[in-house]
Amino acid sequence: MKLYHHPLSGHAHRARLFLHLLGVEHEAVEVDLAAREHKTPDYLRMNRFGQIPLLVDGEHVIDDSNAILVYLAKKSGSTQWLPESPFEAAAVQRWLSVAAGQIAFGPAAARLVTVFGAKFDADEVIARACRAADSRRRIADARLDRRYRRDASDHRGYRAL
Repeated sequence: MKLYHHPLSGHAHRARLFLHLLGVEHEAVEVDLAAREHKTPDYLRMNRFGQIPLLVDGEHVIDDSNAILVYLAKKSGSTQWLPESPFEAAAVQRWLSVAAGQIAFGPAAARLVTVFGAKFDADEVIARACRAADSRRRIADARLDRRYRRDASDHRGYRAL
């Protein structure tokens, strides 16, 4: 198994972290974004979008960080990371969508400005990131609080998400 990544990519970090959490042996292949390796014909044959991360597992090529997480969770054979029940699987998908949407549009965009020097209006992007992060934090806190109260009331205690 090979994971094409860049050490400063938050999306690639997710995939690398999950591989390590699962204890999956893999080869980490660093892609030189500054040299535009991800836009070379060889790389584009694997991933027509020219993005990282990219996971190659035998003949399977997965080219999106959320898709990689789902693939690895399913391949692990455990439902710890991706439950089988429709409701719980939907809850996982919802948070993957938040990471791909609101978080990518807010904090991740701010990171593009501060780490990679992207040509965005830094003040606007960073302000948007702060609003998005605060909003998502409040939603997550409320969700965790409801789960904790419900679990405590039925004597099961706090459940890990």
